[in-house]
Amino acid sequence: MLRSIFLIGIILSSVVFTPFAFGQELQKSTWLETAAVIYDQKFAKAVQASVTFETINNNEIQFPDELIEKIMSHEEIRFVLFTNMNQCVMGVSSDEQCIMIGFNRDLLKGDLGINAIHENGKRISDELITDINNAFGMNAEFHSMYLHMNDENQTPIGSDFTTLRIASSVFTLPKDESSTTFAKLSDQLINQKLRDSGGFYDVAKELAKNPNSIITAGIISQDVIPMMLFKVSTVYEEYLDDISMIQPLDYLGVNKLERSKYFADHFVPLNSVIQVIVIPDSPSKINAVNTNIITKLDSVEDLVEKGWFFTSTSYDAIDARFLFGTSNTVNADELVMELSAWDMQGENDSFSTENINIRIQNTEGEQYAILAVIIIVAIGAAIFYLKGYKRNR
Repeated sequence: MLRSIFLIGIILSSVVFTPFAFGQELQKSTWLETAAVIYDQKFAKAVQASVTFETINNNEIQFPDELIEKIMSHEEIRFVLFTNMNQCVMGVSSDEQCIMIGFNRDLLKGDLGINAIHENGKRISDELITDINNAFGMNAEFHSMYLHMNDENQTPIGSDFTTLRIASSVFTLPKDESSTTFAKLSDQLINQKLRDSGGFYDVAKELAKNPNSIITAGIISQDVIPMMLFKVSTVYEEYLDDISMIQPLDYLGVNKLERSKYFADHFVPLNSVIQVIVIPDSPSKINAVNTNIITKLDSVEDLVEKGWFFTSTSYDAIDARFLFGTSNTVNADELVMELSAWDMQGENDSFSTENINIRIQNTEGEQYAILAVIIIVAIGAAIFYLKGYKRNR
């Protein structure tokens, strides 16, 4: 039971945590690339590293218009996903990979009983599976209807999605190595211009060479416009006895991370994000970082210099986003963060970013400030709204 909950959390953690509204007001770029490292010392006692691509433009992650229309015509459907995660649900063997059609099971059931969930889910999935197989370039066959059960006593990393009541129609096929699966799916789904643009894509390609990596791709249903997703993730199952030094690029296997050349000559500083989440076993705080701290996102000047923006400074869940500003690269040393135990006093459960020591001030952004203003004036995006970071729908 817990495995199925953890699966949804792993698959959709980027959907929960990624600020998809980023970049949409600047130059209307629909492509969002996120490299994330989650240090979960409390629950999974592991580190998850991932690279995720999201878009609402199916010319970037290429699913047929007809398939998207069919999926969106069924209000019960919450997602259509491929995953090669071991035993994607109970009863699936470790040498199989899955296509899952996820439903809101309350909508499937209606006023009827549990049999309606199985009957309606099977009927809808049978209507769609041929088109879905063609979209993924696969030949998956029906395995089972599976009810994902919530466990309120467990909180898998990145798993706000588990609050929904989901039933999945599961289809299976023989498993390939992750590197082979990545090559096949990326060629099938990701626009060649994006594949040739390097940066985050090259990191995802290398991450997929890890034999334990998980490849996930598909469509997430939203109110109006569906979101296309392509993700590579790896869980490093090691006990995190010491998280005093956070070095995220170590888990992504690179010393330097570059933005996609897809964004060359465009000022879209919010479309490439590095996310670090720390879930400590005991109250903790950030002591020091090696780059600038961005305290607000109210104007374009806030986006010129690269640095960390904190969306959560809670003692038990730290969430930091690194924004590139006018830069196209960041090296490992710039992303180092130092943590320490927090002797909580008073009722405040969050630490202040004003107390974080900045060891190295990054002044590169100042050299580009004038250029950034010129670009922004040219594209007519001097005013934008980022309050709440809610996903555009």
